Amino acid sequence: MNLFSKFRRNLFKGNAVAKYITYAIGEIVLVVIGILIAVAINNANEIKRENELLNRYLKDYRSDLKLDSAIIATNLKVLDAKKPIYDLVLSDSLNKDVLMRNGGVFGLIFSYNPFKLQTKGYNQLQSHVSDNTVDMDSLVVSIVVNHAAYKELLDTTVDRIGKDIDDNLTYLKNNKLWLSDFLSNSITPETIDYFLSKDYKNRVAMHKTYVFGNLYAFMKAYQNYITEINKELDDRLKESS
Repeated sequence: MNLFSKFRRNLFKGNAVAKYITYAIGEIVLVVIGILIAVAINNANEIKRENELLNRYLKDYRSDLKLDSAIIATNLKVLDAKKPIYDLVLSDSLNKDVLMRNGGVFGLIFSYNPFKLQTKGYNQLQSHVSDNTVDMDSLVVSIVVNHAAYKELLDTTVDRIGKDIDDNLTYLKNNKLWLSDFLSNSITPETIDYFLSKDYKNRVAMHKTYVFGNLYAFMKAYQNYITEINKELDDRLKESS
């Protein structure tokens, strides 16, 4: 500081105002450059932290997809095994003897396996999109949009299937006196007559539409989505590693 003060006094003594102004501007420029460097470093650190956070979200989402894929695969396997039984009920070959040899016919419209997609990684990425309205990551936006669509389709369909099952059970509870025997694993002649009836066949046809026309198709589509998006996630995470 003493050196700079002495330099300023010498400038004034020599009546070198122009030189002093040049010096002062130089000092200002140095200060501005210092500020810009500090801001740039801070911005770089912030971008680094943001990228690390985003990569963690993407890894969490990839982990969610792994669990979803396993759940979907299990459900598809169960439905693949049930499909021949649906077809049997809707065919003209079902009679008492065939019915008694195929116990699966009795439970087609009274049970299901509800499931929910994992949400941790998706919620993190959704929040990331909401917090960043400028220069949004195209991969993240694509994930949020597509995942939300599949989640809505699957949740709505699972709920609809659950409601259909509730309606069927309510109908039996209010109209069939043999229900208590049936729930106790006792098959009466009246029970057999109902499961061979047109009413049951109609209910199975409607339930099959919900299960295979909607749920099965949506699960297959989501499974394909998982395969494709995992490729993009792997590429992105390899680039940032």
